[in-house]
Amino acid sequence: MSAEIVTRHLKATDTIVSLRQQLAGLRGQRLLIIWPQAAENLRSKLDLVLIQREADRRAIQLAIVSTDDKQRFYAAELNISCFDSLEESQTSRWKRGRQKRFLPRYHKPSPDLRAEDLAVIAGRLAERQQRSPWRSLIERLAVLAVLTCVVGAALYAVVPSAEVVVSLQEAVITVVVDVTADRKARAIRADSGLIPALVLRETVETTATIPSSGAVWLDSTSAAAIVTFANLGANQVDIPRGAILGTSAGEPILFTTVADVAVPAGVGQQVNATVEAMPGYRGNVGNVGPGMINSVLGELSEKVSVINLAPASGGGNQSVLTVAAADQSKLLESARIQLQSLAYERMRAGLSESQVIIIESLGIEQERKEWTNFSADVGTMTSELSLTMRAIVSALALDDRYARQLTFDRLRDKVPARFELLDNSLTYARGPFMPGRADGQINFTATGSATVRAGFDGDSLREQLAGLALPEAREYLESLAELSDQDPARISLFPSALGRMPIMAVRIHVRVEGRP
Repeated sequence: MSAEIVTRHLKATDTIVSLRQQLAGLRGQRLLIIWPQAAENLRSKLDLVLIQREADRRAIQLAIVSTDDKQRFYAAELNISCFDSLEESQTSRWKRGRQKRFLPRYHKPSPDLRAEDLAVIAGRLAERQQRSPWRSLIERLAVLAVLTCVVGAALYAVVPSAEVVVSLQEAVITVVVDVTADRKARAIRADSGLIPALVLRETVETTATIPSSGAVWLDSTSAAAIVTFANLGANQVDIPRGAILGTSAGEPILFTTVADVAVPAGVGQQVNATVEAMPGYRGNVGNVGPGMINSVLGELSEKVSVINLAPASGGGNQSVLTVAAADQSKLLESARIQLQSLAYERMRAGLSESQVIIIESLGIEQERKEWTNFSADVGTMTSELSLTMRAIVSALALDDRYARQLTFDRLRDKVPARFELLDNSLTYARGPFMPGRADGQINFTATGSATVRAGFDGDSLREQLAGLALPEAREYLESLAELSDQDPARISLFPSALGRMPIMAVRIHVRVEGRP
């Protein structure tokens, strides 16, 4: 009930009809009727009863302001709040009125009742006395039976409930789309699988260095050794400068004496001499170990023997590194790889997450002679070679969203009738890139798959199942092509002994497995 109080001042021209019209727009509010002290109209108890009934019919809480003792008496009998002033009505508690008969049984008529009021009361009492007690009993029993039927029908319609759990037919569909990314294309062409390709260019510069692999040999040095000659006879043996000695193991390495020496007379007499490797045996090859020089060549071989007790040393090969032609080729290839890698990183930094650089299309578009500077020419003696190089690198890039859109559109075209595609099941995969038939084209395959589920109208199913016997409901569910054959529908009834689906469709709850 609203807390707002609506007041109506009773006028001398007001009647029950006019007052009812005033109550028409006050539904659910609190109404305070103020009777002026000199008012002569609407002063009987019947008038107040009729006003109260109209207020109850419109859910209006009624109260009056009056100082007339009769009005206050009638209001007390009808349990209507009666206040002395408007201020008191706003601070005091309001009663909730009740409708009473004009007079309780055996009640003495009040002296203020009019003749017409008494006539109405007398007519009702006469009508009540004329009725037979059996008739009243039958009427009451009939009313009770009707009420029982109404309540039972209401319970039968409202109390029973059912839950139907169903699984829908599902299938997986897959498509493979041949896609061509073309730098000349400006929009997607779904019929031919053509999507735009973006041309990327970067001017980059790098410096690369490798060791030199060429060599120039300088003059080699001969190894030298101290050998001991031993006399094999009784006479002195003179060994001239240039006598040739050699090793006995493998291919002989020849040495020669550097000065004349004489071996004293007598068997076993010894003398030391210096030898060095001959010109054809210069370098490291002459650094033989101890005991290796043990042969005397020529006629002196029968007169003396020879051996080196210490290893020969001092032989060496001297060379310096130079730039070979292969060094420049190798360094140029290495610099090109670095330039492409550097350009790729710069290109990728400027792309969105959905854009992809086609590695197979990455390459040097332009390089100039003045942009390629070696630190040394071929044949220059240096241990390393450097190259400073600049080039323009280009590549093709595609937006993977275009390929996805093309693939998913093909998937949606493949959805069977009465099926719906589950968006959260979409998958996409891109195959390897291959050069196209024309310059600036790249071909690849895109594969998409998704799960499709049969369409389902739960409201229509509830309407069809309402009121069916349980076997009939199961038979109907089995006949629906959109439901899964592997997982039959399940029905739960409350109460379970009812054996029939609720007659009200709203009391049937349909739940699809796999859905929230």
